[in-house]
Amino acid sequence: MNAPTTPELTMSEQGGRREGRRGRIVRLVVLAVVLGAGLWFGAKWFHDRQVHVFIIDSRIASDMVTISAQEAGRVVDLQVGTGDLVKPGQVLVSMDKRTVRLRILEARSEIDRIVAQRARLEAERSLIIRRNSSALKVAKAHIDVAVAAENAASATRASAETELKRGEKLFQRKVIAAQRLDGLRTTFTNADRQLLQARAAVREAEAELGEVEAEEIRVAVIEQELSALTAEAAALQARLEQHEVQLSDLDIISGINGIVDRTFVEEGEYVRPGTRLLMLHDPENVWVAANVKETEINRFAVGSTAAITVDAYPDMKLSGRVTWIGPAATSQFALLPNPNPSGNFTKVTQRVPVRIDIQGQRSLLRPGMMVEVVIDTGEPGAGDAGNN
Repeated sequence: MNAPTTPELTMSEQGGRREGRRGRIVRLVVLAVVLGAGLWFGAKWFHDRQVHVFIIDSRIASDMVTISAQEAGRVVDLQVGTGDLVKPGQVLVSMDKRTVRLRILEARSEIDRIVAQRARLEAERSLIIRRNSSALKVAKAHIDVAVAAENAASATRASAETELKRGEKLFQRKVIAAQRLDGLRTTFTNADRQLLQARAAVREAEAELGEVEAEEIRVAVIEQELSALTAEAAALQARLEQHEVQLSDLDIISGINGIVDRTFVEEGEYVRPGTRLLMLHDPENVWVAANVKETEINRFAVGSTAAITVDAYPDMKLSGRVTWIGPAATSQFALLPNPNPSGNFTKVTQRVPVRIDIQGQRSLLRPGMMVEVVIDTGEPGAGDAGNN
């Protein structure tokens, strides 16, 4: 009764066995593919780590320029805001200039006063020089005339004195009369008086020459006053230029092409020298700042190429080149150094700063953005680092 059903069960079992074998084959194929892919990716990962250095915590860096006030004053015009593009020479912040302008006017008026005083002294000096030039000649001529008159009077007196002495002798011998002797005495007295007058004239001429020479001393005094005015004018000119520099410093200008990152003041605020006004950077002057493990720093050198991936733009592939490797580890610049005085030591791999210049498009990059860097070590067989 059961013999007819046996072949049907056998065929069913055989079909199930065939399906099971096919399933095992599929699973084995899938397992083999997965293992092969895993081995391939593992080998590729190992190979990439041998020929490249990977840094995943790098950042975009730039020279952040802080614009500060150079003079104290009140901000009257903040001409830029966050995100504005600026050019060299563009005024960023204007401060109150009224006080400095008044100081400039005061200094200029002082300079004008000194110029007028100097002109007056120079005119007085010229007048004294011209007047003394002729007065000196006249005074010397008067001295010459007075001296000549004194010499003549002295000779006349000497002759009268000789005649008087001879007359006295003749009178004693009764040769001449008393009237004749009185005449000789009168002549001598007149000659003596004329000599005294001539000597007085000489002293008067010498006094006149002294007055002329005193005027020449006045010229020397004027020269000293002019020298003092010259020094005072130079000091006032320096003060004026200082005020003009202060006036120009009240207009804060940009020295670079850049973009304003942040402003720290508002219009109407009073600031002192050194107060931060705003911060900017040049968007075309950005680079990658990477901190590389000290154990990997010997695997590349300045000039090595690098592939850069920006977290903000994962589809953007940038290339770069190592241009600087720091001479000291970053720990040497820590605000709180750890010299380990207790003797307890935990070895920590240090980081060395590396600069990578970016080649190509940089306008979208912002300082502080996170990037991943792959540096080609230059070993034989190194592939395209940017594809990893």
